[in-house]
Amino acid sequence: MSRAVAPRRPAGVSRPSRAHGRDGFTLMEIVMVLIIIAVGTAIVIPMVEGGFDSREVRRAARQIASTMHYCRGEAVSRGKPQEMVVDLLKNSIHTTDDERWAILTDRAVIEKVRGGNELGQGLVQILFFPNGSTSGAEVVLASRRDHFRNRLKITLDPLLGSVRVADDVG
Repeated sequence: MSRAVAPRRPAGVSRPSRAHGRDGFTLMEIVMVLIIIAVGTAIVIPMVEGGFDSREVRRAARQIASTMHYCRGEAVSRGKPQEMVVDLLKNSIHTTDDERWAILTDRAVIEKVRGGNELGQGLVQILFFPNGSTSGAEVVLASRRDHFRNRLKITLDPLLGSVRVADDVG
């Protein structure tokens, strides 16, 4: 009968010691890890939120620009004027006979409209004519939380009816 023999350690190598014979983490180590996680979260969350706001402002600008393209195309193809009404109070847009409409999300707000015909009560009418021209307008969109960083301007050319979206610097 043979007996199993434990392997010998080389000279000078000691057995790993355990503090007080227990495994695990100290309270201080756990607190430090939690602090690191909290600091990381505090840095990352505002950056993510800002990205959502910026994306919503860009999406709203594309929606308004496409509605302007639609109105111009309808005016030319039908041979009669079309309109797009911007409602600043309801943060929405709609077209002639409400064929197209949109209520913007609460992250993107229509800040102001330059040009067009003011109808009162926060309504601005933008006209599109059968020859391809328009009444012209500039619609400024901004993030509801940060009006200065996330701003876009949609410019509608009065003669050509072309639409351009660009950053609004002021």
